[in-house]
Amino acid sequence: MNSIKNNELYRQGERLTTQEELLAAKFSIIADAFVNTNNLNKNDFFSRVFETAFILIPEAQKGSFYELEGETYKPIFCKGYDFELLSQLTFSKDEAFIDFESTPTQMIDAYQVSIKRRDDTLFSEKQIDIFKKLGTYSDFASLYAPIKLDELKIGLICIENFDEKVFSETSRLVLKIFAQLISNFYSLKVHQERENKRNKEIISALVSAIEVKDVYTEGHAKRVSDISLKLARAMDVPANRHKTIETAAILHDIGKIGTPTEILNKKSSLTKDEYEIVKRHPLDAKKILEKIEGFKEIVDLTYMHHEHYDGSGYPAGLSGDKIPIEAQIIQAADAYDAMTSKRAYRDAMSIKTVMSIFKAERGKQFHPAVTDAMLRLFNE
Repeated sequence: MNSIKNNELYRQGERLTTQEELLAAKFSIIADAFVNTNNLNKNDFFSRVFETAFILIPEAQKGSFYELEGETYKPIFCKGYDFELLSQLTFSKDEAFIDFESTPTQMIDAYQVSIKRRDDTLFSEKQIDIFKKLGTYSDFASLYAPIKLDELKIGLICIENFDEKVFSETSRLVLKIFAQLISNFYSLKVHQERENKRNKEIISALVSAIEVKDVYTEGHAKRVSDISLKLARAMDVPANRHKTIETAAILHDIGKIGTPTEILNKKSSLTKDEYEIVKRHPLDAKKILEKIEGFKEIVDLTYMHHEHYDGSGYPAGLSGDKIPIEAQIIQAADAYDAMTSKRAYRDAMSIKTVMSIFKAERGKQFHPAVTDAMLRLFNE
């Protein structure tokens, strides 16, 4: 971030002198601060907001952010205040904008107000008492901006000054930009939540479809997903890969929708021809899932979940590192659950027997590192 000295901005070691230079430098800092914020959680995002705002708004001494939860505005972040005390100060929709300019059609903008003294008749005794303890009962200035999602005010950011009691026009403009960035952050999160909900509904519907057709798969997909995640964590697979692994594991057998029911539920061993039909399900899974936008990685993992480390698997006979480690994790989890589950043609195997098979197939069917993680998990 640009160097800061005595709360003034510098460029190349020399003080900026013109208003235009100062404003340009502040916009540059905002741009630098908010690159790659899409994956930040809410607390980290607001930490960055306030850290940067207090650099760029020289009058800022304290500040807070209130979020609408149901019908109540509650503080979720602050700088300069005792958060434990501040968290006791909540407002109804009508109370939140008392002392502030507010209209139903209010645009995202920054406003400032000088508060000489709170009107005791507009707040409860508890609220007045907390104002006094926080120092926001009288004689201060507040620079504030509503945060909007569509037409709803879903938040309020406030910056306070207790000395000069006035904010510059540049500071007002800077807070307006922050308010727009925060509003965009909430819009993105809502979009992501809606997308995640849509994907969950699609996944649930697909899993239900195969479970209706094949009694064995009821619960199998969830167990394979759980074991896959345990293996991924045991192998220190980055956390940002876990969701992809979980989803691919849940859907790994979705291609069996295209497998005849009489083959899926056969109570004796499959014939060679019947087994060849079963082996088509990774390709059928690919045909089904590749039609879903954003599922490219999931398609690849489900397609390769029957590939073996030594190249003896199907459908493509891939081997070694040509098989993504995530697919090899799902393959091992699938094999574990299949062996430890009762099937129409055999009883469930014991954990001891299954672990002996994993040891024997280390470097053959199963990736050595995946095998070692499996043995660690189940020996524990």
